[in-house]
Amino acid sequence: MVFSAAFAETTPKTPAVEDTAKALWQQQWVGWCIFATEFFGGAVVASQYWWKHGLGRNPFENVVEQEPYLEDKMWHFWNGVNLTDLHYWTLKTYYSRDDPAMAMAMTFVVLTAVETFDASDKDGKWGFSIYDETANIGGILFWYLKHRYPGRVPVDIRVGIRRWDKVERVIRRGANFGRNFDHGDPNECCPMSHYDNYSILKAELAVRVKKYLTVSFAASLPTDENGCGIPGDLWGIGIGFDPIKFAEEKCPDKIPPLVKTLSRYGSVSIGYTWWCYERIATK
Repeated sequence: MVFSAAFAETTPKTPAVEDTAKALWQQQWVGWCIFATEFFGGAVVASQYWWKHGLGRNPFENVVEQEPYLEDKMWHFWNGVNLTDLHYWTLKTYYSRDDPAMAMAMTFVVLTAVETFDASDKDGKWGFSIYDETANIGGILFWYLKHRYPGRVPVDIRVGIRRWDKVERVIRRGANFGRNFDHGDPNECCPMSHYDNYSILKAELAVRVKKYLTVSFAASLPTDENGCGIPGDLWGIGIGFDPIKFAEEKCPDKIPPLVKTLSRYGSVSIGYTWWCYERIATK
């Protein structure tokens, strides 16, 4: 046995083994690129958008709620779900690891780090929000519930656009995220671009009555007379027809996985939302 083991160690690898190892490394390299984009690229973008003047506060002394509206919490919940899904898919696809616990832990670390950096912002614009962190954890647990019972939880958390006529503002600000955030673009109607982005977008909890028919609860921010979002709440209820889910049911082999994911996390329905409640609370 000893001789056989020693002989095996000195025997050169066959081309088939070398090809397999090379293919495995190439596969894992894609996974490392995805994680590097998230952990390092995401940190660079966030530092220019949220913490552009640096970090310098004690995060444990800055536990405060700066964005007390429901849409923000739903976005945090949405992030908890989709980031966990991304982590799980990457681990399984590129590392052959069916490890939901690792995926959930990675999401928890990422989103908790964001809250900590928010609380460390030198300008004090943000803070460590207990409600945000609760929504993050809720999204992670919701992902696990759907993972544990596939097809048995007919509910999706999705984001979309409410004010289609103003969507170019979000695109323009996204392209210029490193400037004009603190004081607003002088060409804008008001300096509250952060709130304006929220009022242009929306978040919704959609219950699938059928695979392609939904009843939803939606949240956004109100708009003022200048068309800019202001702190508060705008709630609505809606119905929708999801063309992607309809096509998926009729011809399941024809819909690419990326499009299916878009349907889960993006509001692509044809429908109507009745905005039935509005609360304005200036800061």
